[in-house]
Amino acid sequence: MSRGRATHLHAVDGNGHGAIAPPQFYFTIDCDWVPGSHSGLELLLNLCDRYQLKGTIFFAGRFAEAYPHLVRDCHDRGHQLGTHGWAHGGLEEDEDFRTASYEQQREWISRATEAVEQAAGIRPVVFRAPNLSIGETTLRALEHEGYRCDSSVPARRFDMGLGRVHYLKYFWAPRDPYRPSRENLTTPGAGPLTEVPPSSCLFPINLATLRTLGLPMIQRMIRWIGRRSRHLVFYCHPSEFVLAKHQVFPDSMSKWNQKGMCPANLSLVEDLIDHVLERGYAPTHMMEAPARELDLRPRMGLRAKNFQPNRAYPKEGQR
Repeated sequence: MSRGRATHLHAVDGNGHGAIAPPQFYFTIDCDWVPGSHSGLELLLNLCDRYQLKGTIFFAGRFAEAYPHLVRDCHDRGHQLGTHGWAHGGLEEDEDFRTASYEQQREWISRATEAVEQAAGIRPVVFRAPNLSIGETTLRALEHEGYRCDSSVPARRFDMGLGRVHYLKYFWAPRDPYRPSRENLTTPGAGPLTEVPPSSCLFPINLATLRTLGLPMIQRMIRWIGRRSRHLVFYCHPSEFVLAKHQVFPDSMSKWNQKGMCPANLSLVEDLIDHVLERGYAPTHMMEAPARELDLRPRMGLRAKNFQPNRAYPKEGQR
């Protein structure tokens, strides 16, 4: 298959008539505050253009403050904008939304929200916590800041000491989009936010796993997830596509991660996208999960159909 072009599968019922939407693929980018990583975001935006992907891009507030032209560019290209803490990834002490006070979390979220709004002229309403470190207090802070969607709960993930998620508190949370209870993130409830968990099969569906385990293993993980869910969330970081020597990292950043950073990682992501589209997933904005009223009906038979590359994705103010 040529790069940037793909077919996907169209859902049909037993009589061959159109039925439910195809499984949904969320291509998401976490823009940590890593000075020098902005050129990696430019590479990813060009990749999205080639595949006609409309992703969800989470900005640390300081990244948005330093590179406002890129935030505007993301919005102009039709991507959903979100926030990712205030200074996550930088030289300051990292932010932990699991343990920080409500007041501290409101400050981080408010400052990041303002930075994105100043850059792009729209107020973000989707959030991903730094390091996927989130707690019930975060839900209250997001709700009071006007957020509608979160993508932080590490359901079905346990890094076995190799990554940042080494606790099981949220392991059995729903793997599909749901509205979490204000009292317990792992339980569906009456809260106003929609949770879209980043996909995992013990290890996350992200670039770090792809680099480490290889595409064949990721493909098996995606098949396992696909038998249990119609939602697939992938994430990567702009810093992963820029040589480490051109970026500024805190001392806590592992040398292994820095060694694996290079523009060649773009080819790995292209291979993964080709595979996902071949399996019939439709690229989807994060906010389309609540817009579709959390359509979690069972999957039905699928039939190949030409991919429509010019599908229009309405911007926030048009929804």
